[in-house]
Amino acid sequence: MRHGYKGFTLVELMVTIAVLAILVTVGIPSFVALMNNTKADTESTDLYRALNYARLEAINRGMNVRVRPQTANTWTSQLNIQSVANGAVVDTLRVIAPMATSAVVLPNDLAFIEYSSLGALVMPASKFEFVYTRGSFSRTLGVCANGRIVPTGACP
Repeated sequence: MRHGYKGFTLVELMVTIAVLAILVTVGIPSFVALMNNTKADTESTDLYRALNYARLEAINRGMNVRVRPQTANTWTSQLNIQSVANGAVVDTLRVIAPMATSAVVLPNDLAFIEYSSLGALVMPASKFEFVYTRGSFSRTLGVCANGRIVPTGACP
């Protein structure tokens, strides 16, 4: 009577380990790049949505609304969206979570953004661009003088 052995041979195990090693060395860098790209998209979209929310609230409430980073001139820190009357903060409408520590948002000389009751920019008085950078990934948001936020960064 023949007894069959159950299991794998050493050659089969070595081939399996070699194929797995190749897949891991090719797959992990691609996965890391995908994760960083997704994080860059998410954080730049959060900034876009915060600015858009502030503009719409200014129009809906009929009063100025300000977006201010909690840490002075650091747009990657927590963002506070506040209603403003006569230059004084009336109420905090929304708080946006801070971005990743490896992200950089320029310009870093802008203390706050303020929208008028018509949705136009009050401060700064002219159009500008936010440039979000995280590693090798970069996104641009244009804020036009009329208050409109353009994801491509190009104001008309």
